[in-house]
Amino acid sequence: MLRNKRNQLTDAETHGAERGLDRFEGFSDAVFAIALTLLIVEIKVPGSPEGAHGYSDLARAMAEQWREFLALVLCYVVIGAYWLQHHYTGRIYAKTDHWFGTINLLFILAIIVIPYPIRVWCFHLGTGFEPVASVTLVTGLALTASAWMSKWFYAMPGRRLMDERLAPDFLQQMTRRYGAATLVQIAAVPLVIVAPRIGVAIALLCVAFFLLPQPAPRYKPGEEPNEAEKSNK
Repeated sequence: MLRNKRNQLTDAETHGAERGLDRFEGFSDAVFAIALTLLIVEIKVPGSPEGAHGYSDLARAMAEQWREFLALVLCYVVIGAYWLQHHYTGRIYAKTDHWFGTINLLFILAIIVIPYPIRVWCFHLGTGFEPVASVTLVTGLALTASAWMSKWFYAMPGRRLMDERLAPDFLQQMTRRYGAATLVQIAAVPLVIVAPRIGVAIALLCVAFFLLPQPAPRYKPGEEPNEAEKSNK
């Protein structure tokens, strides 16, 4: 009876059909690729029907599009940072279930939508609408971080979907890293109301932090994956 109770405390129930990660990661990677590819489509070439008109200097006309290029760079950095973490967690998650896939759909929605608040901020930087645009951007980043963290918190209890071979201290370390970054981005929302540029800077720095290499996964003694498993992750 004590053993059964202990199992209930350490093993969380999954929901729906459990599946491997191949199709899950393939779908997510495809969405990331499309989101990144479409960024350049938003920038119209000067002289096209949708582009700038009445210019006499092509170099100047392109320079006047700096807001669009800034939006392109920021969108690429934000989406790219989350793709790197998505790629990294392929070594941490071991399987999926119904609710994990559902939460991932919400996260993917956030990735698809995030270029909008970024472009709003870039196009209103330095104008009277910058405070509202800043709140829009930081809120969008906080929601994206929260969706990402929701996947982690769902998979973590009882190692519901985590690789059971991972060392407990490693998972605790990553929970602190992801959790701290998410909390800072959420805290930046009220801050951006009173200090727009400071709030935006803090939120973007949190995202940029995850462009850096994350700790190598650590495993329980004697349970490290072999080279074949590592190469397939």
